[in-house]
Amino acid sequence: MPLAPTDEQLELGETAQRLLAADARQNALPPAWDAIPGTLNRRLWASLAELGLLGLGVPEDLGGSGGGMPELSILAERVGVALPTVPFSATATVAAVLAQDASGPEVYTALRHVVDGSVVAVPAWETFPADVVPGRRAGSLTVTGSAVDGTVSAVPFGLDAELLLAFADGADGSSQPVLVDLAEGATVRTAAEAFDVTEPMATLRLTGAPAVPLRPLGGHAVARLLTVLAAELVGTGRRALEGAVEYAGQRRQFGRSIGSFQSIKHLLADRSVQLDAAWLLVQWAAEALDAARVDVETAARTALAAASDAAESATADALQVHGGIGFTWEHPSHVLLRRARARRSLLGSSARRLDALADHVLGPVQTS
Repeated sequence: MPLAPTDEQLELGETAQRLLAADARQNALPPAWDAIPGTLNRRLWASLAELGLLGLGVPEDLGGSGGGMPELSILAERVGVALPTVPFSATATVAAVLAQDASGPEVYTALRHVVDGSVVAVPAWETFPADVVPGRRAGSLTVTGSAVDGTVSAVPFGLDAELLLAFADGADGSSQPVLVDLAEGATVRTAAEAFDVTEPMATLRLTGAPAVPLRPLGGHAVARLLTVLAAELVGTGRRALEGAVEYAGQRRQFGRSIGSFQSIKHLLADRSVQLDAAWLLVQWAAEALDAARVDVETAARTALAAASDAAESATADALQVHGGIGFTWEHPSHVLLRRARARRSLLGSSARRLDALADHVLGPVQTS
């Protein structure tokens, strides 16, 4: 992918930005303390589906809108800027896994419903393999035949979800990906406290929930979901940085703007360089995915490691630049920081992400 976006990609980014900005004018960030959303923004979700944005990157013959990973990454970055209350990265993850396994009629039908927005499908991150999500809870779900039992404690948008992508342990102890139908009677939902106020959580208790077995998670699907998460984090970091730069140009101390002080302007410049570098790595991963290169998973893991560090640094430093006002509920700084920290909790610390990357490149360390 060329470093400069094409006209079509620029138009996509502008369209998404206008849509998300229009929604943001009606749904302030952060939400009121006593009105934190517990479910997704249905109106925005319907608009994204109507424009075909939920199916971006999914082949048209599978019900998607076509396009490639560069376009999906641009959209994910815009979503990361706006942080609307919708399961964008969650849905992109489910679509990536289903697209690799859409030869069967049940999975094909489910994928079409997911990308047209008529069905909400989310992942149970805590059940994913440890090399994807370090906090895997082995044994939280078990599968017997075509039924799943167990409890997952932190499902994003779990009160809205109709399908759940999870890994369940079979009788032989192996972990198998399954697509679970969260049918009434088989699913008990309970709202759970969420650190990220833009991503509500729920606990799901499953009893004999019907499930469709899926193929093992392929490297392409893993790379795709990691790249989307990385692009989203870059967007969040950029919003934090832009807010800090604007504030530093307005806030005055000792007769001049605080942005003229070396300690602040150098800090913000470093964050800008760090975010730009992370975005270049996201572009590298997107290009590798579209070209089906052998280094695709390495590229995606590298992009995620860089984007996670950049977003966490940018959101933390932006809050500090804002001073006391950045710590108030009414200011968005804490919302952006919460997203970056929530993703760190999900994806592991910087050291763990780099360890996972090293294991992928070099192979796990053998101990005697």
